[in-house]
Amino acid sequence: MDEQVGNPSNTREFMAMWNSVTAEHLTHKLTGVLQDLPGRVPDAPRLDQAQAAALSALLVRAFQVAASPEGGVHTAVQFIAEYGADAPA
Repeated sequence: MDEQVGNPSNTREFMAMWNSVTAEHLTHKLTGVLQDLPGRVPDAPRLDQAQAAALSALLVRAFQVAASPEGGVHTAVQFIAEYGADAPA
């Protein structure tokens, strides 16, 4: 897919692009934070890059759920608790 993404054609498209870029940035930043965090928490296991990236994406999505009008911390925790629960083992 070599198509270049152009300028957004309306506000909705702009917001979708903005949210995507913001989520990508936060996921990248949170990956580094999660890799460094075990060094500051006694007896915490270290995460490799892939593990931290996978958890970062999930946590950023949970943060988005928490920030939504219907969300909140309880809703975000419920999202994490139910994440993948219906996936085959």
